Amino acid sequence: FLSGHTGMKIHTPNIDRLAASSMIFTNAHTPAPACAPARAAILTGVHHARSGAENVYWGDGPKWREFDALKDVVTMEQFFKQQGYKTLGAGKIYHSQAPPWTPTSQVEPANWDFYYPSVYISHPYQIRAPKDVIYPEDVDNKSRPGGEGWWTWGPIPVPDEKMADYHVVDWASYQLAQKHDKPFFLAVGMWKPHDPWEVPQKYFDMYPLENIVLPECKKDDLEDAFDHGRRWIHKWVVDNNQWEKVIQSYAASITFSDAMVGRLLDAFEKSEYAENTIVVLWSDHGMHMGEKENIEKFTLWERSTRVPLIISVPGLTQAGTKCKQPVSLMDLYPTLVDLTGFDKPSHLDGRSLLPQIKDPNTRTSPVMTSYQFTWTEQPITGHAVRSIRYRYIYYPEINLEELYDHEVDPKEWDNIAYKKENKGIIEEHRKVMLDMLPQLTWREGSPDGYSIDKDGNVRKDNFESN
Repeated sequence: FLSGHTGMKIHTPNIDRLAASSMIFTNAHTPAPACAPARAAILTGVHHARSGAENVYWGDGPKWREFDALKDVVTMEQFFKQQGYKTLGAGKIYHSQAPPWTPTSQVEPANWDFYYPSVYISHPYQIRAPKDVIYPEDVDNKSRPGGEGWWTWGPIPVPDEKMADYHVVDWASYQLAQKHDKPFFLAVGMWKPHDPWEVPQKYFDMYPLENIVLPECKKDDLEDAFDHGRRWIHKWVVDNNQWEKVIQSYAASITFSDAMVGRLLDAFEKSEYAENTIVVLWSDHGMHMGEKENIEKFTLWERSTRVPLIISVPGLTQAGTKCKQPVSLMDLYPTLVDLTGFDKPSHLDGRSLLPQIKDPNTRTSPVMTSYQFTWTEQPITGHAVRSIRYRYIYYPEINLEELYDHEVDPKEWDNIAYKKENKGIIEEHRKVMLDMLPQLTWREGSPDGYSIDKDGNVRKDNFESN
């Protein structure tokens, strides 16, 4: 419904159904282009650029509590529990891994009245595709990104009923069919379309390889931009003739996930809670399918930060309305508090979207996404600001800035940050970053490892073309 892949129809009839009866935020962005920091930020209400939880933070248990800024904050589900709500959760809400991988869960047990399958293993067992499907003999599996166990794709010869997300939706549907003696906060986390992109065969059949459309990409697109350190992954995909299969598998995973959303919506609409319950659908990050020489996420460009966000509020949202203003998933916590009539906790970095729900043309301020890159030779932190027209990115350690004008460059192909005429725009977006991170500074001169010509064109020194 966000027209995420030009030239292909991605089948999402159930999400489309929800969108048609709700408000769609078409310019919504994640605080982080990775699962762990995004989810910790959204659910605690503290942006990870302030808390320090800027990268994938592995480990079992609520490890995010180990950051000083998050040690005592009241999380979203904790807040509603304190207000007398029953808190019910299932699947991937906080960062987790499911068996057969190392079972970890960053859910905080005390915050939930019940969690399926458990607060300690927060997602059911995931069936994998056969090894000869995910590790075919005609590719170089020795140099394969992700090694064995991760970053794989291919059809699974099982029906939907065998899939982990099906079980999560079964449990949530059961909860919706029960009589609850107090209001509830129900969080339903589906793993797909996160990799591995392995779902039942019928979803692959919807996307024949001969119909797959590769994304439009600009040659040497990274010459004037940040090198995210993942070009080798994209090169492996291309060299091993897997690009079309990656897109097919991701599309299939999206449509499988949509089918699970449909099952949940059916149960919700049949329940006694359909007319008095707020519904929110969101995803924690976007996804590259080859753009910017990247497969997957982990960047500060539009493909990684833009996310679906749909909100339905009985008696308030107008069916099918769209808000084009920039908003952040950090806004979910204060919005839900506002909609339920409580006073907002003082620690929240987001803002309530109630004004936009009432009038989608109500202006918002730009939103910020941050990430610490570890695919590079040395860890590098970056911050991005998305306004209604521009994307501005700053990498302090290397003094690199990027600016893209979405009115003329929606694919973010041309970095215009060093054009003299854009100095005022740069300053405006710097101020947004300083509001969040007042300690940020900017150095004079060219970025480290880049040169700027007299016309303001920036180029990476010794750039290697693929």
